Amino acid sequence: MKILLVVNSLYTGGAEFSTLSLYQWMIAKGHQVKLLLLKNASPSFNPADFGISDFSTLEKTSFFKKVRAISETVSQFQPDVVHSVLFDANMVVRASRITAKGFLHMESLVNEVYSDFRLSDPKVSKLKLNLYRIIDGVTSRFGTDFFHANGVAVANHYIAKVGVDPRKIKVIPRGRKPNPFVKNETSRNELRQSLGLDERIVLVNVARHEFQKAQDTLLEAIAKLKGNLKFKLLLVGREGNFTGKINNLIEKLGLKEVVTILGHRDDVTRILAAADIFVFPSRFEGLPGALIEAEAAALPVVCSDIPNNLEVVDPARNAIVFPVNNSELLSNALRELINNKKRREEMSGESAMIYHERFDIDSVHQQMYDMIEKLVVRS
Repeated sequence: MKILLVVNSLYTGGAEFSTLSLYQWMIAKGHQVKLLLLKNASPSFNPADFGISDFSTLEKTSFFKKVRAISETVSQFQPDVVHSVLFDANMVVRASRITAKGFLHMESLVNEVYSDFRLSDPKVSKLKLNLYRIIDGVTSRFGTDFFHANGVAVANHYIAKVGVDPRKIKVIPRGRKPNPFVKNETSRNELRQSLGLDERIVLVNVARHEFQKAQDTLLEAIAKLKGNLKFKLLLVGREGNFTGKINNLIEKLGLKEVVTILGHRDDVTRILAAADIFVFPSRFEGLPGALIEAEAAALPVVCSDIPNNLEVVDPARNAIVFPVNNSELLSNALRELINNKKRREEMSGESAMIYHERFDIDSVHQQMYDMIEKLVVRS
């Protein structure tokens, strides 16, 4: 099978990582993959690390020149399917069907772009967002043959907000590899020592610095714990539009002694395996790969109660959940887990079980392959 993969960039995000992992698996199975990136990004994944040798980045140019480049690539490469990921890539591929007719186009839907919570972000224009939603809905009708959604909540979001036909969408979750550092006491002790964590209870949040990820709610919750408990919060993730807000809150709330910003890291799996509690206060999500990684690391979870998170965790087994933006209840949940080692250990075991039951990466990749193969045969 020949697949042309079109992605905005290889920014170090969950959607990008999941997509690269899938095609690494497919290349190993003997399939041919060509990757086109609309732009460069930093920090960025290296496609060669995922076994993808045929890749290129379109130079900084206009939307229409990118459309033409996609059309020409389709004509030359003759793929069985064009798979696009993220909004800009979806739009460019849809438009390219005007000149390069006849190819099969599948899109992956990975986030709730039109979430009501997003309108609370001061950087988001309601008018512009609604305009994008209308364009998305109209062009998807003629520009996309099939949609893959990484979660039920994401699928329902696009059905309700964009008008995607439920018959043209299939839900397959993200998968993650097992964490090789779980129960590795040597690795755990070395990492904790290198970060000066001593015997503290370590809380970790893995997310880029954006309004969506709600690190402000987390810091407000941490401020309510400060001085009462021996703990440390690690913020792992690349800088973004919320970095200034995060730094200002740490200064304003006097959290420098209990919060460490690690930024983008290449050793996230090792950090997770060395932590004690994973905390994830997001306002909206796709299917959160960070939560799956936390379960693979056998971590108890404290997270917001949005439907997307609840597709990954189970409040009856491995998570304490709280309403979005509620720093008081988040603080209470963290205090409870910090003080209760037995419960942390029980939830840890449940996280590991949920990961193995639902998010084994080979099973997920096989589901994705079966879906793509059926689409190609049917077309």
